[in-house]
Amino acid sequence: MVYELINTDPDPDSIDRLTFVLFRSDGSCLAITDGDRLVLPSGTVAPGEHWLLDAALRIPLETAGFRRQRIRPFARDGGHVYAWAEGADGYTGDRPHATVELYSASPERLAERIGHVIYDAADSYRNQTEADYYANNQRLLEPAYLRATTAEGGSGFGGSPESWRQRRQPIVDGLHKSGTFCDLGYANGLLMESVRKWAAERGIAIEPYGVDISARLVELARTRLPQWHDRLWVGNAVDWVPPDNRRFTFVHALFDFWPVERRAGAVAHVLSLVEPGGRLLISQYGAGPAAGRVLADLGYDVLGTSSSTAWIEPA
Repeated sequence: MVYELINTDPDPDSIDRLTFVLFRSDGSCLAITDGDRLVLPSGTVAPGEHWLLDAALRIPLETAGFRRQRIRPFARDGGHVYAWAEGADGYTGDRPHATVELYSASPERLAERIGHVIYDAADSYRNQTEADYYANNQRLLEPAYLRATTAEGGSGFGGSPESWRQRRQPIVDGLHKSGTFCDLGYANGLLMESVRKWAAERGIAIEPYGVDISARLVELARTRLPQWHDRLWVGNAVDWVPPDNRRFTFVHALFDFWPVERRAGAVAHVLSLVEPGGRLLISQYGAGPAAGRVLADLGYDVLGTSSSTAWIEPA
């Protein structure tokens, strides 16, 4: 296998094939079991597809049942680009996907079976800075959300309005009283709207607020929801503080926002944004460890869980 190492996105028009080295968020590496062989997910970029937004999502799903969350090219051989992808296996959503047997091991052990490409992928993956992590998330999610043709797609959800309600409404199970709700990473604001509506159906009055790392998504949300224009801020949830230092009855966040090694500090920070008697709700939408389990492992007393969400209260 001959290729050149790269550390930036290639010209999109030059890419015709993608091969992936898959990582779980715990750093373990995956490959497809094919008889006595182990193979990497690979496929061609279809006509009309954007390599990053379309092909890099489709190929791992259709070959390995793997839902990528982040991706970074690390090598290329002409039009053939090699990339690591971090995410979760065992996908069960609405998109076309394969159900296959996957082999899981450390990158070093997997490299013994497949070759040096695993070492190069692991070197690129492990040497990301924290700033790289946030920039990588934004570079992938921002254009995908901005080009979406449905409100659900603009909030990072690939299903129907009915599926959206089914998957996201359980967040409201963690709301035990009326108050303010701050959604961290709100994208186009659909979850803020939805939580307010679903809570009202239960007799709970919610006033939404939000912060997102993408200035372009903030502008989109302000256009969609002009009545909340002054409640929508730009910021990184890992260290964001409201401009008026207010606290909220409820704060909602995703574990995907932060590198695994930053979770403990990040959870402590966003918990500090919750007012006394309020709750921090954290969701884990992918197939990784459940939010409640992660919070418990971090030493928190988990008050309740519902579907993909768990909640805790400030001391």
